[in-house]
Amino acid sequence: MFKEKAKAAKCQPMAGHHFLLTHPRILLPLAVIHVIPIALFIHGMFKYATLHEKKALVKEQTKQLKYRH
Repeated sequence: MFKEKAKAAKCQPMAGHHFLLTHPRILLPLAVIHVIPIALFIHGMFKYATLHEKKALVKEQTKQLKYRH
């Protein structure tokens, strides 16, 4: 049915790689652009965990107060 063989594509180097080699001053801003969202995500994750723990503690305290009366 299909007698033609598909030609295997040769791996080409990324175009951005050559651009970064010719413009190395762009590396630092690119690194900062990629690191800031990761840092914000990690900070938010720890903040969420601490607030979740505080909420659980308050919930337990109110439960104990309810049973005390």
